[in-house]
Order: sequence, then structure tokens, then C-alpha cells
Amino acid sequence: MATERALNCSPCDYKHETTPAVKWCIDCTEALCSTCFDVHKGLKFSRNHNVIGIEDQDTLQGIILDLPEDQRCDLHDKALEYFCPLHDELVCIKCIQTKHSQCTGWLPISEAADGVKSSVTKETISQDLEDVITNFEGLINNHKKEQIANQNACKILKGKGSKVVQSIIEKVKDLETKFVNTVEEQEKDISGKIGSRIIEVQDKLKKIKDLRDKLNGIEGYASDTQIFLSIRKISEALSDYTEEVKSLTEEPITIFKELQLAAPFQTFLSEVKLLGHVQKDKKLIAFQPTKLQKVQSPVSVSRSKPIDNIEIQNIVKIDVSKSQNSSKLWSAVVLQNGQLIFKWNDSNYIVMYTSDGKFVRHYLVNENVKYMAIIDSERLAFSYERSNEVGIFNVQTLQTEKRIVFKENCYGLSYDSKNLYAVGTTTIQCVEMKDDPVHMSSVPVKTNTVAFLSVHGDRLYYANYNNHTVYCSEKNGEEIWSFKNEIMKFPIGITTDQYGNSYVACTLSNNVLVISADGKNYKELLNKLEGLLNPRAIFFDKRDNRLLVCNNENGQALLCTMK
Repeated sequence: MATERALNCSPCDYKHETTPAVKWCIDCTEALCSTCFDVHKGLKFSRNHNVIGIEDQDTLQGIILDLPEDQRCDLHDKALEYFCPLHDELVCIKCIQTKHSQCTGWLPISEAADGVKSSVTKETISQDLEDVITNFEGLINNHKKEQIANQNACKILKGKGSKVVQSIIEKVKDLETKFVNTVEEQEKDISGKIGSRIIEVQDKLKKIKDLRDKLNGIEGYASDTQIFLSIRKISEALSDYTEEVKSLTEEPITIFKELQLAAPFQTFLSEVKLLGHVQKDKKLIAFQPTKLQKVQSPVSVSRSKPIDNIEIQNIVKIDVSKSQNSSKLWSAVVLQNGQLIFKWNDSNYIVMYTSDGKFVRHYLVNENVKYMAIIDSERLAFSYERSNEVGIFNVQTLQTEKRIVFKENCYGLSYDSKNLYAVGTTTIQCVEMKDDPVHMSSVPVKTNTVAFLSVHGDRLYYANYNNHTVYCSEKNGEEIWSFKNEIMKFPIGITTDQYGNSYVACTLSNNVLVISADGKNYKELLNKLEGLLNPRAIFFDKRDNRLLVCNNENGQALLCTMK
């Protein structure tokens, strides 16, 4: 429905009357004025409809308002009014009579959707959306980094090219200087030789002119005999001078003709078309999608799994490596890729293991991290010793991306794909991770003897180790149930599975209990016989259905594969 139409009352509009709407019925997908709303809530068929303020109607734009009011079966052209949990399909009455006649457990869509807001289905897809968004944002950031790196590399390459050109120019100028000096020296030598020859020829020319003057002088005064003898002498001298000049000119002189470039220069000028080529390489920025959880229907996943059916199939024992002389294994989580992260209590390192329990390495985090929580596929939340700050740490870059300052010192952490919860000195503190600046709130429950907490759906789970009691409450702090039993001594670590069952590590009784989602039943899963010794940290890996339990004293972790 268009926004202009939604702002007016739909029933009034049908009567060709224009009345501003104040309410929006989600079930009818119609806007209502105050008068029509009173009628609407008074009718039996519509009094239980979901109605919101008209100002909130915009939040329904998109997927919800794009759904057809009457969804019909493609096979039978009948209304899709039922849900088959066996095939996870919407079906019509004809489908039930034919294709789904052997199925059991089908029920009306309204019943199938009951509790979906707090179901694991919503939590699962919410987490998947956050993970994929984070991966896409990381992919974009990685490409932007490479883009900037290429721009910087381009500047460097251009600088190198300019330096090469400058070096070529300097080399050419140096060669020019050498060439000019060589030519000038050669010209000086050649000119000197030609000058010497000119002087010799000029000397012979002067002597020949003297012979001519002598011949002219004796002609009028000498006797015939004297003239005869003089002519013979002059003839001999002329012949000698001529031969001398002839001999002198038999050796050619050197003359400059044209510039003949050296072969490399000729090649450079004629064949070199480019200064050079940029050597490029291929770098794969691969998209590594997070392993998406299989989204089950709310009908199947919203049901509690009976704790009698919860059993351990296999246990892998891991002696967690120490980076220093650490004394106690304090906290642990399982990353979304299956890798295990451990933290000793007095070390500035976190320890990483593969999903099957093989040591990978130590990571320096510079501060004494105490508690950890998974944010997404790349980030962890850290709380620190005697600090009211929580750091958001990127396990890919090994950098702290953000620090959140709480009102109280922080201990155990848990994240529900939207809000980060931290056990404070006196209460549970909460921030919405998308807020900037951060919006802070608190849950009014006493936490002076609480270390860990776990968030699942719309519930908080935590253990009071002083009164040996496990609590489950609404996110507003209202208690739903509490559990206490003599078998449970000093409950401290707590985690939850996809069904809302809670797993509690009890330090003094040396056991792990699983408590049903309604808090009415329990089962001891592990004790001393399996190797527990003062267990503390505990984490349930919902993706691979595994339970990680850590002994506080001897640093041994038990990785349990559940049936």
C-alpha cells in the first residue's frame, strides 16, 4: 500500500471519506482512524489482531508489505493456510490430501508462527545476516585498501620513471660533453696538420716566386751563357719544389663529414618506443563466506530438546599451551570457523587451536584479557582485568578496532547479533553495537557474585556462584526461573545451545550440568571420571554441536562432540 493511502483510514476511504489514520493493523494490512479502530478491536474476529501506531507503519515496508495478502498454492490454486514441518513448506488443504498425506505434525500457519520472534530461527538468520554483512564490508574494505595501495604504487612508479628519465638525460648530457670535447680535440689536431701543410706550401711558393724574380732580373743583363746556365738551375729548383709539394699532398687531409651515432643510440632512437613496462601480478582477494547455519522452521527449533536425549558422543582432551608461567585457564570461545580460542588468567596472549584440537599459535593482545565473546566471523569482544572497557578485537588484523566504555568494571560477555551484554560489578550492562555514539542500558539483576552470562533469544542466563543458583530472566531483568541443586557447587561458567538448554560448569563439585530450557530438569554430563578438575570456562558451539569445557587448574580442555 502506498504511503499516501496508508496515512488515511482504509475503511473510511472505501466509503469515499477521508479520515487521518492513527493505527495500522498488521493482520488486515489496513490503516484505521480512531473510530474504525474502536470498531475493529470490538469485533470478535479482529480483536486479537496485531495493531501498531501509524507512525510505525514505515518499519513494515519491504519484505512484510511485499507479501501478498492471499498466498496461494502454485499446484492447486488454493490458499496456503498450513505448514508442513517435515518438508518445511507452506501447503494448502489439497496438498495435505495428496502430496503430504503421509506427513504428520502439519498445523495452521498462525500456530506455526507462534513464538517466531524469540525462536532460534530468527536468531540464526539474524546472525547469518550480520556475518554476511561483515564479510561483504570486509571484502569491500580489502578492495579499497588494494585500490589505495595501487594508487600509491602508481605514484612510486611514476617517480621511478622520472628518475630513469633524469638519469638518461644526465647520461646523454655527459656523453654530449665527452663528444664535444673529442670533436674539438680532433678539430684542433686536424687544423694543426692542415696549418703545417699550408706553411710548407707557402714556403715553396715564396721560393718559386724568388726564382721567377731572378729569371726576370738576369734577362737584360746576363750573357747568353749565363742565362742558359741560370735557366737550367731555376728549372732544377722548380722541379724540386714541385716534387716536394706533390709529395706533401699525396697524404690526404682529414675532414669532418657528418655525425654517425653509436649503434646502441641508433637502436634507442629507432626501436625504443616505451620507457619500460610495469610488472604486474595477480592478487586474489577471495570472498570467504561464513558457513551459514541451516535455518530450521520455528515449529521444529522452538521446541525444547529433551535433556534425556542430550549425550556426549566423543571427547577430545587438549592440554592448552602456555605462553608464560600461567596458572589458570580463565575463558574460552569457539570461532565461527571452528577454531578454538583460549585465555590464561595472567597472560597477555590468547592461544589458538584448530577445530580438531591442534595448536596453531599464540597471539599477543598487549593487555590482560579476562573474558571473551564472539561478535562475528572476524571479531571478538574482550573485557580486561579491573577495567570498565571492552575492546572489539579483529582476529584477522590482530588489531583492536574499537573500545566501549561501560559504567562499571566488566567481566563475562555475551552477544546476541545486536546487543553486547557485560556482567558488571552490580548489574548486567548492555550496549547496542550499531549505535554510534553507544547507547548504554542496564538489566536490574544482582551480579556481585556472577562471572559469566549467556544470551539466547530473548533470555539471559547466569549463575550465582555464592548461592549455587542458576537464573534465567527476561532481558528486562524479570526472573523466569531459577535452579538450585545439591549436586551443583560453585556454578560459574554458563552457555546455551540452540534449544535454550543451559550448560553450567561447577568448579567445586567438578561437574557440568545441562538444565532444560524451562529450568525444571537437569542432567549431569561430565564429572571427575571424564577428567574434570575445577572446571570454569564453558562454550557451546551451535554450528557444529560441540561443547568446550576448560579445567581451571591443570589447563586441560575437553572438546565434546554431542549426539
